[in-house]
Formats: sequence, C-alpha cells, structure tokens
Amino acid sequence: MGDKKVELWDSLPAAKYNASRYQLAERILKVLDYIYKDEIVKHFDKGWQFAKFNIVRTDKARRQLNGSDCGIFVMNWLEDIECTSHGSNKFQHASERVRVALSLLKNPKNTRLKEVRESARRVVDEELDILAQHGPSIPHHPIARKPMTRSHAK
Repeated sequence: MGDKKVELWDSLPAAKYNASRYQLAERILKVLDYIYKDEIVKHFDKGWQFAKFNIVRTDKARRQLNGSDCGIFVMNWLEDIECTSHGSNKFQHASERVRVALSLLKNPKNTRLKEVRESARRVVDEELDILAQHGPSIPHHPIARKPMTRSHAK
C-alpha cells in the first residue's frame, strides 16, 4: 500500500496474455475504489485511489507444471505463502487435488457430506461388481491394485 504498487503473480505466465492481465488488474483497482470509497475518503488524502497504483509483473510466483490445475495450485500456494521457497515447484497436482477435495468434503460446513458418502459407497459397490465379473486382475484398474471385498468397502 505504501509503495502504491500492485504485483501480478502469475503461476502460468504467457506474453500473449500480459495486456489482458494488466487491463483486468486496472479494472479490479477501479472496483476497489468504488467498493471502498467511504473508507478512502475517511482515511486517505484527497484524490487517493487504488486506480493510481503502479501495476508490475513479478517473477516471484511458483510455476505450475500444466494448464489445468490453476485453482488448486493457487489455493495450495496461498496456504503456503509464508514459505520462503516461492520459486520451488514442489506442487504435486494429483495429491493436491485429493487433499483439497478431502478438506472441502470434511469441512464442518459441508451440508452434503452424507450424500457424498452414499454416492461414494455406490461407486465402490459398482467397481467391486465389475471386479467380481472380470476377476481380480483388471490391468490399471484403481481398485484392482488391492484385493477388496464389499465388507472392506463399507
């Protein structure tokens, strides 16, 4: 705030999107001016605006390894923002998707947990039925990796 500067941290930088990202940042700053107009008048000098901030691109952001995990990647990074190794690529997209999904699923405010559990049980039952029909060795089948019976699934 003191430097009147906005840094754009981009986990998947591409020169072809730079102009649109700057324009979006400018729009967001104008929206902040609108939303906080009363607070700005109360706490800052006349003429102070977010829209006057300098927008700069930084190379400090971690880089994601693909173009499909943006949301999970950023959520993971925000949880770890105090980490000093911002340049590392320790993000593991598959395990992070599972971790975030489970944290959302187990959240006390999740009103659909019972429904999700029942749905998961149906999927496991269907997969076990397929295994029972085809034997225990369906190549590359996620449930076939460990022997499981219906009693283990419930």
